[in-house]
Amino acid sequence: MGVCSVKSVRTAAYWVLVFASGFIVGVIFSAWKMDTVGEGPKQPVSASREDEGVELRKRIAGLEKMLAVKPDQTEAWVELGNAYFDVGQHAKAVEAYQKSLQGNPRNPDVISDMGVSYRKLGQPEEAVKAFRRALEIDAGHMMALFNMGIVYRDDLKRPADALAVWETFLEKAGNAPHAVMVRPWVEQLRKQLSSGGSGTK
Repeated sequence: MGVCSVKSVRTAAYWVLVFASGFIVGVIFSAWKMDTVGEGPKQPVSASREDEGVELRKRIAGLEKMLAVKPDQTEAWVELGNAYFDVGQHAKAVEAYQKSLQGNPRNPDVISDMGVSYRKLGQPEEAVKAFRRALEIDAGHMMALFNMGIVYRDDLKRPADALAVWETFLEKAGNAPHAVMVRPWVEQLRKQLSSGGSGTK
């Protein structure tokens, strides 16, 4: 009697479980199907990124074609360098930036962007040279100072140099958005150096 009772309870629970599982699977499948067919939030985002990639490739192809015929178009070289930068082709970005600088050698924005590309290529020393060059033209160039500090701290392991650069950055930045990021970095470097951390090589 006790055994039958237990068995009957298990059987009832089993069918309840089967029914509930089937119901849940059906709901999940329906929701998935609606999300796949409908305009769910994920689909437009990925489609938008894909569209952006297609547009960038078209833009690059158009600029390359134009510059093959008219290589003296300084601003077009800048645009091409920026497009290469955006798709992660940093060696080509550097080449395009260098071409643009032949027409306008005193453009600190282009020189600073070229420095970032050098860093992406694993050439931190060249990056620093580019940032210094940009700062010779514009001593208050915020992005050159910001990025030079990152290269000194993270790539060249020269915290004292990073600290000096970022202190200059903060003197000039005021309430610029990047200043919010740099302030805690400066405090961290001061603590590191005061406790005997490595300085300039």
